[in-house]
Amino acid sequence: MDTLTKSKSPPSLEDIQRSLHPGEMRKRSIAELDDLFRSGKAPDPAPDGFLPGKLITMSLSRPSDAFVRSVAGMYMPWLGKSFDRAASTGLNVLVKSAKKPLKALWPSYTPISESDEKVEAFPFNTRIAPGAIDPEIDVLKIDYDFDANPNFIIRKILDELVQIDDRLYLGKILYRWGGSFRPIGFFSLESR
Repeated sequence: MDTLTKSKSPPSLEDIQRSLHPGEMRKRSIAELDDLFRSGKAPDPAPDGFLPGKLITMSLSRPSDAFVRSVAGMYMPWLGKSFDRAASTGLNVLVKSAKKPLKALWPSYTPISESDEKVEAFPFNTRIAPGAIDPEIDVLKIDYDFDANPNFIIRKILDELVQIDDRLYLGKILYRWGGSFRPIGFFSLESR
């Protein structure tokens, strides 16, 4: 029999049943996102200007991920990131209504700028370096760990970005815990 007529054997009923389990699907989806991230490369050139973003998923635990997905389905204040390639810096762009939740979480924090439509907050510095969890690939590190950001949560986040298509970027959200980083989610950015 030649190789063109050979077909892959169908999955077993146990395989199908296992794949239908929500926990199994979550694990598989996160593993696929990790594989896609590792297949990407550091953006060259680095992004410049505003890139609309989407939270793809959190990767903490099934209950917390489901909670974030539910809340994000009702209210997602994050619009994307604005990059300044020449200065290796940037800002997160949020909807105007995010100002009240920001004040509730970080009472002494003042956003960088605001207009009638948006709030710019949580500045970051960028650099190309090996991934914290994936050192075999170079990534664009989006680093919040400096005085302009609140110490609670924000300064412990390190986003890493790879380019996976001409205009599409995949980001991995890392959280510093006990001296090392732990992956907690994925997001995408798209250039126009």
